Amino acid sequence: MKRAMINPEKCHRCNTCEVEAKCPEKAIIREEQTDMPWIDFYKCRGCMECKLFCRHGSVLEEAKPCDRNSLRSW
Repeated sequence: MKRAMINPEKCHRCNTCEVEAKCPEKAIIREEQTDMPWIDFYKCRGCMECKLFCRHGSVLEEAKPCDRNSLRSW
């Protein structure tokens, strides 16, 4: 299983966040225009297109193997 994460150290909090604007699932959310965006994992389908949209490289791909015996989640 993979999921996108936004690295707060690399995020420039752009006025027009390309990741937020171009996410096909509209899973990127900001409360205010100057806030750092965050990912709504209920909407995100893990397509990782967001990695292509951020010109600062702030979107990271994290992978976690599925384990049916484990009850732990992200």
